[in-house]
Amino acid sequence: MAFCNSMVFKPSPVTPVTAVMLAEVYTEAGAPEGLFNVVQGGHETGSLLCHHPDVAKVSFTGSVPTGKKIMEMASKGVKPVTLELGGKSPLLIFEDSDLDNAVKGALMANFLSQGQVCSNGTRVFVQRDILPEFVEEVVKRTRAIDIGDPLKESTRMGALVSRPHLEKVLSFVEQAKKEGATVLCGGEPFVPSDPKLRDGYYMTPCVLGDCTDEMTCVKEEIFGPVMSVLSFETEDEVLHRANDTTMGLAAGVFTRDVRRAHRVVEHLKAGSCFINNYNITPVEVPFGGFKMSGIGRENGQVTIEHYSQLKTVFVEMGDVDSLF
Repeated sequence: MAFCNSMVFKPSPVTPVTAVMLAEVYTEAGAPEGLFNVVQGGHETGSLLCHHPDVAKVSFTGSVPTGKKIMEMASKGVKPVTLELGGKSPLLIFEDSDLDNAVKGALMANFLSQGQVCSNGTRVFVQRDILPEFVEEVVKRTRAIDIGDPLKESTRMGALVSRPHLEKVLSFVEQAKKEGATVLCGGEPFVPSDPKLRDGYYMTPCVLGDCTDEMTCVKEEIFGPVMSVLSFETEDEVLHRANDTTMGLAAGVFTRDVRRAHRVVEHLKAGSCFINNYNITPVEVPFGGFKMSGIGRENGQVTIEHYSQLKTVFVEMGDVDSLF
């Protein structure tokens, strides 16, 4: 379906040049001039777009604090907003899980795109009986992750987006150690052997053990390659702990018991839930969060409602039936 909406896209100041390249591709494909526009800038540019009278709708992807500001600014013009904000998503691994798949799922839930994925399942709850075996395997595979040039086929982890962000992620690891977590592997700056990559913002993927619910690394979104592992005993207990967050973007469950899987997912307060997998996002399926993780949805047919306006038209071709 086509709705004739033109779009002004303001990428993050630290994003790669892919936004401009996309505009070039659209132009080469024959898109009309002015249909897709890229405007660079910082928060001032974003503010101007939110307040501009010709902008009919605002969509934002980013942090919760910035999302709140976007919502406030858009409200001045009574503009609809779609917000896809942060997450601190739980991944629940029960003792009857296929352990190999659970480990692979946890790695995908934490280290995809250097951990810079809003839906990442960074709170990994593992049932106590399988915790030692799970930790051993996840640490072994984390240490084997090839870090370096993203253009090489063997590379599985590249650089973080900026130097300040790298320093922020590393500071979360240091804070976790101060609060009693154990660094099971990683969490350090990394210098690739290739001289061309020496100035990149690399770090070794980190697994934190002995985590508890009140730790900063468990409560706050890190947005980097840091996995926090927690243990649990019962289904009711882990459901309560998993939902004990202001955010609700995604959640995952690993178990061979399909009845348990659906029962747990029913009670998880999250917009996207995965059973025996994680971070698969086909474009035809709606994506978005509960609570402070956002408003509205991306992808899927339901998104049409967020990018169109409903008009009701009454037509009368006969006489008006009037009370007057």
